[in-house]
Amino acid sequence: MGRALGLRWARNGHDVFFGSRDRAKAEAIAAEGGKRARGGDFDEAAAFGEVILYTIRDVMPSSLLSNAKVLAEKIVIDCNNSDLPEDFRFTPPIPSLAEKLAADIPQARIVKAFNTMAAPVLELDRAKLAAHRVSVFLCSDDPAAKTVVGGLAEELGFIPVDSGELERARLVEQVADFIRFQIAGMRRGPFATISIQQIQS
Repeated sequence: MGRALGLRWARNGHDVFFGSRDRAKAEAIAAEGGKRARGGDFDEAAAFGEVILYTIRDVMPSSLLSNAKVLAEKIVIDCNNSDLPEDFRFTPPIPSLAEKLAADIPQARIVKAFNTMAAPVLELDRAKLAAHRVSVFLCSDDPAAKTVVGGLAEELGFIPVDSGELERARLVEQVADFIRFQIAGMRRGPFATISIQQIQS
């Protein structure tokens, strides 16, 4: 997810910093993004970005970063989902992963987004995505942060869908479970997506 979105944003003219436990891996990915991309460790990435895409599941920033307070006032996008159970019997996420992230870094501006699709969808070009009107569901208690993330989604060809406050991430994470069931359980493959569209009467 981080590689797919980061490279597309870098190619769209944003300065992007890829963070990893393995600096060489981050630098190798950044090399694919051209002059706008750089790579390094997690602390450098957290300090660099105004908007952070947080892709590390089940590890909170307070135990990952040397100083999680560096994320204060920054927009942090949570694109994570729970582990995929072998029998596809999902347990409803209460609290959601996004709410857990918000509790760990309370001064950050958390937005749930990009968790209802597989990485191959994120790698598609804008024209292909725009034709399918794929929804990106946005949950946040910060309307301005939600607007920023919606803009980042829209420029890639997605349709941002305001899905309410951060607590509603519980619903969005269940939508992701349904999509992952369609992808793997029903064997529709990684390009299965979901779109919310209103029929004009």
